Amino acid sequence: MKRVADEVLDDLWRRLDATRWPDDGPGGFALSDARELAAYWRDGYDWRAAEDELLGFSNVDVDGLHAIVEGDGPPLLLLHGWPSTVWEFHRVIPLLREHFRLVVPSLPGYGWSVGMGRFGTREMGDAFHRLMASLGHEQYLVAGGDWGAHIGSYMGHAYPDAVRALHLNMMPLRLPNSFPDSASDARKALEHWSREEGGYIQIQGTKPQTLAYGLFDSPVGLMSWIAEKFESWTDARGVSRDDLLTTVMIYWVTGSIGTSFWPYHARLHGGFALDQVVAAGDQIRVPLTYLDFPKEMIHVPREVVALAFTDIERWETPEYGGHFPALEVPDVLVDSLVRFSR
Repeated sequence: MKRVADEVLDDLWRRLDATRWPDDGPGGFALSDARELAAYWRDGYDWRAAEDELLGFSNVDVDGLHAIVEGDGPPLLLLHGWPSTVWEFHRVIPLLREHFRLVVPSLPGYGWSVGMGRFGTREMGDAFHRLMASLGHEQYLVAGGDWGAHIGSYMGHAYPDAVRALHLNMMPLRLPNSFPDSASDARKALEHWSREEGGYIQIQGTKPQTLAYGLFDSPVGLMSWIAEKFESWTDARGVSRDDLLTTVMIYWVTGSIGTSFWPYHARLHGGFALDQVVAAGDQIRVPLTYLDFPKEMIHVPREVVALAFTDIERWETPEYGGHFPALEVPDVLVDSLVRFSR
């Protein structure tokens, strides 16, 4: 990770000043909210402060894969997803490094791992297993949500002798027809979510290149595409404007929004999916800790999860929190991970 050149920021401010605003309309991120957030981005947000915080961590680069590596203790691979970045963990890293040897990578194709190209979750899991081995960790723990949960599930399936246990805060089972009749309510909820909220999965999976042109070129387009997800997927406590904009900034300054779509494309075209494990009559035997946050996008019943995991060691339903718990409820996540290590 290197400090962003002033010229990159000057170009960003110029583009924000030249924004062409559409008419107001229904659906998506509201025009008034977009104008307000863009104005704060232009005149109130401090990228250099966030950048200094990131540079203050121990950043390493192994075969093009960027990671923050901090602390001592049992090794913990901590994985983000989309539309997140390593910034999601900036509050919990100082708290967890007292308990773990933390390895917090930018996913291949995301952030400062953008030079690795386009990876699906299977290839990401293989790369992270090699990363942990190169850092001297033959066995390790894995934690994550969103794509981190997909990758962690794959790693538990592919490397059961290396992955000691999994800690997930999203369950990557996405095929309603894999839910038994006893889970009909959950199946209907998943079908509803896929119909009303899951359109981004289809467009990012089927037409990633076309979408990338606009988001790569327009800062307000990129901001609004990501802000809508944070708005919908977080608890009432939400995520601060600075955390949201730092996330957007990392995609902007690294030019990684297009390559970040690749796991969606890979999954729709034969990539690893936990549903495939269930359909094959197989299971993951690595111990699982699961946090079912109330504002998470989809809630998968324990009886369905048990079809994929033989050893559900701990299942908890926190009182608050959503899709980005390390930003929303760092206290809850840290407490659970510390207990997980024991």
